[in-house]
Amino acid sequence: MKRLLPYFLILLISCEDNDLGLESNPIDSKIIIEAREVLEPNSRRLNLFCRTEKIYPCVNYPIIADEEIDANSFKITFTEVGETVLCLTAFGPATVVIDLNSVANGEYEIELNNAKLRNKGTLKVTDTDISFQFGKRNGIDFIRTTTMRVPNNTYWGTIGYHVASSSTLVDEFIQKFVDAGANFGEQLPGHYFYYEIDNAGDIVTNAENSGYYFMRNFIFQYDGDETELEQIVEVEGKNFKEALSIRLSTYEGETFYNWGD
Repeated sequence: MKRLLPYFLILLISCEDNDLGLESNPIDSKIIIEAREVLEPNSRRLNLFCRTEKIYPCVNYPIIADEEIDANSFKITFTEVGETVLCLTAFGPATVVIDLNSVANGEYEIELNNAKLRNKGTLKVTDTDISFQFGKRNGIDFIRTTTMRVPNNTYWGTIGYHVASSSTLVDEFIQKFVDAGANFGEQLPGHYFYYEIDNAGDIVTNAENSGYYFMRNFIFQYDGDETELEQIVEVEGKNFKEALSIRLSTYEGETFYNWGD
């Protein structure tokens, strides 16, 4: 028992210190951070989507942040949770999006400070992923420390349907991509923000809360004329719209659907 007592005392003191650190901080909540790569034609931007762990009575409360951004380093200090004149009366976290713009491959010093609680670390950007390397985290945390980057010439999408027998139509439609030259090979496992790839190299499908009884996700590489894919979805896809809802997203941030006019 004497050997165990110091451990529990240390644990208790540590928890109290963490609680007091937030209680006396201008923001009395941990800030949760997620890297999101914004896909655009001919360029990409890196955003940090930040939210409080604490839930507020207005879902549109902003986090106020000071930003010091230069070519080699980033210093972000979250200073307070603001209020708005018009309250969107739904419970939710306070949020802010920090736009780091285009970030070239390399390693960058980065500070992510929750007001008085300081955090210094490294942001690493490679061809394949974006990662945060921090030691102790004071008043912050990450949804994930590594986010994979969408490879060039990658296309992915969802086909939703409500009748199980429509799966044969799904196969028929996907074959159109194959005939156009799409390569449905294995992908590098990881979380890409836009989609997730499992350890077998397949895209993860989760129909729960999708609005469909059945759903199939797909992903492929394609280096041909993108207008051919657009034609397949928006023109040929309309022949399937009574049974299938089809969405195709591109590595340049565009999305095509088979519904609409």
